[in-house]
Amino acid sequence: MNILKRKKLRLKLISHLLKNGNKKTCENVLLKSFKNIQKSSSKSCKKLVKTAVINSASLFRIVKLKQKKGKKKGVKEIPTYIFNNFERISWSLKAILTSSKNQNANHFYKKLKQEILLNSKNKGGSVDKKINLHEQILPKKRLFLYFKW
Repeated sequence: MNILKRKKLRLKLISHLLKNGNKKTCENVLLKSFKNIQKSSSKSCKKLVKTAVINSASLFRIVKLKQKKGKKKGVKEIPTYIFNNFERISWSLKAILTSSKNQNANHFYKKLKQEILLNSKNKGGSVDKKINLHEQILPKKRLFLYFKW
């Protein structure tokens, strides 16, 4: 069972990295970044990736709805709770990859290595995004009254 979860996580990460259907290059980028992580730290790469995903996983997300009728036309932001753990992992992987694309480095595998190491220490860009998201949702917690638990 545990092996299946690890394979699902690896496949999920590859599918988020995949752009033009070139799976071999995505696997090579992941392999290079994991090897660099293993060289730079004494902990195992699997544990570092797991803690990075856990630290960047958010419990909530904001859904933007467009109001077409009525006097107040515009966008209404409603916070929602992410129930499914697999969805939560997927959102955290997306956050890690987008924040790693914004870093300054020559190669993507170096950016991904830096982001995973920072997130495992709870200091990365995706962790900051998660904290900002929770700060945005806190004043809007009255909107959870309409949420179906």
